[in-house]
Amino acid sequence: MKLTSQGASRRKWAFAVVDYFMKRFFRVYPFFALVAVLLWWLPFESQFRFFLVESADKYDLYKVLTFDFKHRYLMLWTLPLEIAYYFCIPVFVLSTLRLRSFWWIALLALQMWIMHDGIYTYRFHHLLLRPHISTFLQESVAAVIFVKFDAWRKDTGFEFRKWHVVAIRVVEYAMLVLLISECFRALLFEWVHTYLVAAPSGDPFISWLIAYVIVIEMLLPSPVSTTLEWNVLRYWGKISFSLYLLHPFVIYSKFISSRTNYYDRLFMQVALLLLMASTSYYLVEYPLQLMVRRLSQKLAQLEARGMCSSSTTKVTADKKYDEKGAEMA
Repeated sequence: MKLTSQGASRRKWAFAVVDYFMKRFFRVYPFFALVAVLLWWLPFESQFRFFLVESADKYDLYKVLTFDFKHRYLMLWTLPLEIAYYFCIPVFVLSTLRLRSFWWIALLALQMWIMHDGIYTYRFHHLLLRPHISTFLQESVAAVIFVKFDAWRKDTGFEFRKWHVVAIRVVEYAMLVLLISECFRALLFEWVHTYLVAAPSGDPFISWLIAYVIVIEMLLPSPVSTTLEWNVLRYWGKISFSLYLLHPFVIYSKFISSRTNYYDRLFMQVALLLLMASTSYYLVEYPLQLMVRRLSQKLAQLEARGMCSSSTTKVTADKKYDEKGAEMA
């Protein structure tokens, strides 16, 4: 939005796009590649136990690193989808900006399609992007709605009245109850009514509930966001990517599974996951973030030097033109 309002040049847009993809790439891929190489070094027994590799000659490091569909073991199938959608985000944002004041018409139509596709499309793990596209698009639509509404509120000085707050809270808490019901296939569907929509089997479509609860909390915070911003939960969120990629090494380890007592396994899993994810975060993820930050600063400096040199060239050309005009006069 900032670049569009400034009427940025192609050069500035190019630097912005490079910076965007650089941040996205280094956020997920290097650590994923490190885990893939680590898994490649392990014997087949460990590969099968931790990531369900079918046979000893099945694991192909090159195909894993290049996201071959048949080599997306366990939860590694989500990263290709996430990276593929990174290429869709700039197109989505630019299309929204090009619509100008008609953006809400397109977003309303898109929201209706997302709801229909999310409810009636079968989605499960280890599928391509298409069945999951409604999940990703829902988050983008919610982000646009938040940005547009927040900008309008600041421009107009709008303030929520008491009845606004009450109505919003009723909708939000209804969404939370429905979210819990969808996740556990219970509560409302057991106590009130069975499924109103004959949804297909597979993962439930809950992204619209999560997205709009987050939007409401960002615009009008409540105890829900205060609870989620608890320092303990925030720290687990910070190390969540390491936790996501490395948790099979703890969950499926013989050292844990051999324990007969449930609480022994539970507390050992939590402690080891916390230790392992924290270590990988500070040894791998955090240094990568610092590197990306420095690269982003270098890009900004390079772009600024280019603008300064072009401005200087233009000023010099204008000065020579004025001097030539004065001589002719």
